[in-house]
Amino acid sequence: MRFREYSSRNYEHNEERIGASRRPPHMRQEPFRDYLLIHASSPNANGEDGATSLDSDLKKELKEPSDLELVWSISNNGRPCNHQSTRREKKSDDEKDMLARTIRRTGEKVKQVCCDLFLPIGYPHTVAGGYLEYQCYDSIQGLCSYLRGVVSTGAVLMAAGVGDAEATAMSAAMTWAIRDGLGMIGGLLFSYVASPYFDAHVKEFRLLADILNDVGLTLDMALPVLMTWEFPWLCSFLSPYLVLTSVSTLCKVACGISAGATKGNITDHFSIAGNRADVNAKESTQETLVSLIGMGLGVCLTKFLHSLEELSEVRKDTSTCTNYQNGEEQNETCQNFNQQRNIMTVETLSWTIFLLLTFVHVWANYVGVQRLRLRTLNRERATVALRKLAEECGRWILTHKEESKSDPSGSQESEMNELAQKCINTLPSPEHVSESLWGSIIGMFYEGNIRLGIRVKDLVRMSSTKSHGHKMASKWSQEQWDILRDEFHSERYMIAIDTTTFGIRKRNLQPTISVMMRIGATEHDEFKAFLHAHIVMWCMEQEFAKTTNEISWKQLHMIAIHRSRNIVNHFFSGEANNPHFLINVLAHKGWDVSRLYLGFSQWKCDWDFGHVRED
Repeated sequence: MRFREYSSRNYEHNEERIGASRRPPHMRQEPFRDYLLIHASSPNANGEDGATSLDSDLKKELKEPSDLELVWSISNNGRPCNHQSTRREKKSDDEKDMLARTIRRTGEKVKQVCCDLFLPIGYPHTVAGGYLEYQCYDSIQGLCSYLRGVVSTGAVLMAAGVGDAEATAMSAAMTWAIRDGLGMIGGLLFSYVASPYFDAHVKEFRLLADILNDVGLTLDMALPVLMTWEFPWLCSFLSPYLVLTSVSTLCKVACGISAGATKGNITDHFSIAGNRADVNAKESTQETLVSLIGMGLGVCLTKFLHSLEELSEVRKDTSTCTNYQNGEEQNETCQNFNQQRNIMTVETLSWTIFLLLTFVHVWANYVGVQRLRLRTLNRERATVALRKLAEECGRWILTHKEESKSDPSGSQESEMNELAQKCINTLPSPEHVSESLWGSIIGMFYEGNIRLGIRVKDLVRMSSTKSHGHKMASKWSQEQWDILRDEFHSERYMIAIDTTTFGIRKRNLQPTISVMMRIGATEHDEFKAFLHAHIVMWCMEQEFAKTTNEISWKQLHMIAIHRSRNIVNHFFSGEANNPHFLINVLAHKGWDVSRLYLGFSQWKCDWDFGHVRED
């Protein structure tokens, strides 16, 4: 049953026609007032629709749209529905939807502006994987460095004499000038020593830079405490403040040199679309944002520490202690005790904040550097990437050991191709290689059992033994030298195997491999020698694990050097037609083989004449 209600000034007339029984349930108790309810579902006596007959009578009265106050529609279940309220609700919903769309569009525009301002154009397709993750960790450690600098600056100024009536501006200026000069000189020495290792150890020096910065800031923070110590080993004309601030400045200068040197390599790693300038510019904007945030937080932190110090001063002046003597209460000031207690409270809080920020700084820097997956090959990454390949080749050599004695020329071409294909399948991509940072740092100072790019005289010296006359005698005979020279006459490198003993009773044997490069050798020759040395080392380690007796030199030469050289030549021969050419395979995997940092020295030699010189 459907009902329509119109506004009317003739309510009484229509009330009789409709009848009270036709009213909606919610209107049966009260009069209609100015509302007219018309039954539109049943016909009248003339057979016309009730609504149609009444509409003609009401058209005269409903001349203006304003006369229509309310329209009621009764559904089959008798529940009324207010169309005007529905329109209001619909309008309200439309306004809410429009507001939501406006907020969403505004958010998208702000997001787009932030992306254009802080991220490279075309991100993430124009940068290497892990870019955003690394930048987040880098921003965290940068923010921690800024806040720690704010905390430590107060300690530096206090140690310099700020607030001390006896300190003079001239002495402070002289001290700062000498400090900066010594720091610059130390920075030059650091650059001279460390510059050959920057390209090969990008991640290591990036981590070292922040560690040096931590040391420098910690010295600044500890200056007020260290100034009270006595240093008898210092000269009389050197003040502890000058020495400590100079060391701190040296650490910061070394940090700047290391960070600046490694920044270029990291930028090259991420800019895979030739957008090095864009990546560098966006990194600068990110650093600016971090500096602004750090500035704001630093101001808040400084105000907090200053207010805490002022509160301590107020407590120091107003606090008293009470002593009871002979039953009488006596008040006396306890300024010294309260001063020491309050100062220790401020210093403890400052040190707590500083150490907490230092911990977060080291953690963020280590995790960020560890997540880097550089595409260049240094010694540690190349060792990890080629480890399974060297194991497969070494395992094949040892299983064909008897065959190699009778036929040292090598296996059939089909066997070699099958082995090469199996080895190539083990090569990982840069995303799956995570070298040990600590192992790489140790490798900077200790080469291990594989010495790359040594001189002939160094090989003779390291392999010499003391005779009964206490004179150094070389273990290398002329016959052995001739065999090596014949073996590598067509190569631009030479590999020599030596055995050394270690342990308390000198009964344990370990192999030592020395690699010498010929004059004119290229980076690809160094990479070939590097792979050859690791295959031979794996074979030797497996052989020495089975016996405690020294294996004859000829047997080592026959099994390891000759057999492995045939395999290595298969990986580096026929660049155009060889599908197993190792350089091309690594490039296809994503490695940057145009730059190799395998740790070879600059020494080259010509073993035909024994002449050694620096190339």
